Amino acid sequence: MSAQPIHGPELIPRPARTPLALYEAVAALVPNRLPEMTADQARAMTEAVENDSLKPLLRFTTKWAVEVEIARHPETLAELHRAEYLAHHAPTPDERRRQAALAGAIATAAAEAVRG
Repeated sequence: MSAQPIHGPELIPRPARTPLALYEAVAALVPNRLPEMTADQARAMTEAVENDSLKPLLRFTTKWAVEVEIARHPETLAELHRAEYLAHHAPTPDERRRQAALAGAIATAAAEAVRG
């Protein structure tokens, strides 16, 4: 496990936590995830209208701000993918737990970074 869960050079500056800025960042960094993001946004908007609440939209922007924060750092993104894979496929339960903890630490660090 690395001492600094988010590390390496940034591909783009951290975008604003707005749907448009996050969409542009996803398009630049991980364009294959645009359909997933668009579907998430539609679900969040529907839930917001149905519940007369902005909370679903805030959850949407937070989720995608974290995804973008990780993707801005290619080394971190690769480390996350490796940890997620090994959390399911490592040969021992201890190694699977260790890799799951690393994946969690990366996500937590990204969430803390976007919260400021």
